[in-house]
Amino acid sequence: MHGLEFLTVVLLLITAQALNTSELHDSTQLEKRNELRFNPRVEDIHLPLVLDFPMKDLVKRFLNIRDASDGTSLGYVSSAFNSFGEYGPMASPGQRLEVSINTDTMGPISIVTTVNTLFRILVEAGLIPLDQNGPDPDLPFMVGITGFSNDASGLRPGKYNYVYLGAGNSTAVDVSPRSGDNSFSRATGNPEGIESTIFSLRPTLDVMPFWINGDGSKPNISLGLYANVLFLTGDKTMFMETFGPVTWVILSFVPES
Repeated sequence: MHGLEFLTVVLLLITAQALNTSELHDSTQLEKRNELRFNPRVEDIHLPLVLDFPMKDLVKRFLNIRDASDGTSLGYVSSAFNSFGEYGPMASPGQRLEVSINTDTMGPISIVTTVNTLFRILVEAGLIPLDQNGPDPDLPFMVGITGFSNDASGLRPGKYNYVYLGAGNSTAVDVSPRSGDNSFSRATGNPEGIESTIFSLRPTLDVMPFWINGDGSKPNISLGLYANVLFLTGDKTMFMETFGPVTWVILSFVPES
């Protein structure tokens, strides 16, 4: 690496650490306001710094939405949020969300939806061959966001509780909801907990979400499409009795066709 390139990388890493410190301060303030909801701990928040993110191993494709009952395609996850900062199906063929996944990872994975400001500098410098079309460059991951109407019990049988799919920053593996910047809270002003490392990739390239409740339990969950919003719940019947009809779906990681 040439001297100028080395200096550039060093300066970027210093900037990243400064951003990390600032975001931790903001997260601490959010926790104090919201600790009765999901009792987050600052030490469990994991921010995506350059050195700990495996950019070179990422594969970029799209997320196809299929009806779980018969496999019918319902379109692709949209590159635009709805007015509440939530993901749903695309409104037109040109609005497919590009996502990147580390297909070599066994176990929980994160889904990258855009390149945040720091990563974009590296992309434009030619140091990282990655770019995305996600709706917010400051929220580079697909995350689960705790539902506004939930009680504190999480996703489980007998509860209608739900989790939106939106955008946010990263959280560590195997942690319960943590305070963190996210698209729903930006759109509504309501602080909610998030989890980002909540997906696994099957050999069939189906993307299977999961969830960890505040008490550490891992419920059986279903992925649904309600009012054009993708969401998770732990009780399909209770959710439908409370909110109305749902199409239960599967996400697949597919190339451009």
